[in-house]
Amino acid sequence: MKTWHTIVQQLLRKVTRLASVTSSIIQDYSNGKYYKPWSQSAPIVIVSSKKHIAELSEAACLSQRAVYADMFGFKHTMDKLEHNTSDHKVIRTRLYSRVLQVMGPDHLNSLYPNLVDHLKNDLNRVLRHGASPKDGISLPVAQTARQLASGLMSLMFFGEVLSSDTEFSDALLRYPRDMLTILYNMADAAGSSEYWNPSLLAQSLLGIWFAASHQPWMNLHFIILELCVRKDFQAAIRRELEQALPLDYKRLEELPLLDSFIKETVRFNPLDKLAIRRKALEPYTFSDGSISVPAGATVCTSAYDQTHNPEVYPDPYSFNPTRYLSNDHTKQSRFTDVSESFPVWGYGSLACPGRAHASLVIKMVVSELLLNYDLSLENEKAQTRWSWETFTMPYESTRVSLKQRHKSDCDGNGNDSLA
Repeated sequence: MKTWHTIVQQLLRKVTRLASVTSSIIQDYSNGKYYKPWSQSAPIVIVSSKKHIAELSEAACLSQRAVYADMFGFKHTMDKLEHNTSDHKVIRTRLYSRVLQVMGPDHLNSLYPNLVDHLKNDLNRVLRHGASPKDGISLPVAQTARQLASGLMSLMFFGEVLSSDTEFSDALLRYPRDMLTILYNMADAAGSSEYWNPSLLAQSLLGIWFAASHQPWMNLHFIILELCVRKDFQAAIRRELEQALPLDYKRLEELPLLDSFIKETVRFNPLDKLAIRRKALEPYTFSDGSISVPAGATVCTSAYDQTHNPEVYPDPYSFNPTRYLSNDHTKQSRFTDVSESFPVWGYGSLACPGRAHASLVIKMVVSELLLNYDLSLENEKAQTRWSWETFTMPYESTRVSLKQRHKSDCDGNGNDSLA
């Protein structure tokens, strides 16, 4: 009895302490304070030569998975995910890429009509909940971008039935049968059933969604902001869109001004000032002997310096939406291109395999908005972003005003949408 009483007392103390800590975290959050409840050492930023970046990306003992698991606390948030081993590098990470290649351009082309319908339905729901001032509809930019982009990504990754379910859309905890089948069959063919157990598969699936869900909407948020203060480019991109109607996946991806505006926005507003982060699972020295990385350290390159290099980007601190346009469209630098001077997607064999999906989502939302509305900031003097560590974050309070365009403002056929 005494032992049981002691256990109860200890349990009560733990619960009380947890409640106190939770209350403190909630209070800090409400006051605008953010922090990670797990420690992490400062990263080592390497000299950003193409050779160093290539070696950083491909070295077997420099783990991409491990560094992001540390950053976002996957050990605490993904069912005790174990990431400090190198065996995932060749097998698991390549699996993600192969799955997304299966669900690549051909898949997106066939899925496009469903994506259009899904986007229109989501946008109508968003508009119904928007405020209605005299000159249009007022919407929170961040919330709108998050809902529209995540809705499309959900349909791409999880299927139409699941993504239409409200409870599922809030939780996003399951994948469609076809994607699970692909992953299972590929894992089964590898002949490593102990390695590919259900727990690891579940963690991997959540990891894919984590990577796919946040970057598109945050980039979309800043693209909408840049469009709001550049009415001339709203009109120019709208003309480009109207000339390409009716839109489909291929036509949307071939619009040079739309692509250039998006890429310049992402260059000018990097979500993270660092890129190609890797964690050293063991001590590592770069091949030229110039940099030594101790085990457990994070090494990376500066995305901000790379995207503001005047030798690559003339006048890099000016926003130039036509920066990437070329008379020869086949030679134009595209938003989805991977390079050391644009490390947004990573680099080498571990570059983001879902970048075609993210690009399509952003272009679809921007196109639907521009073809139907004139965009402006509700308050042009309002703060639109804030910084946390190396990340740029959107203010949830920033609002955009959407003014409906009349049919006479559209193309001669009265078309005003994606399809």
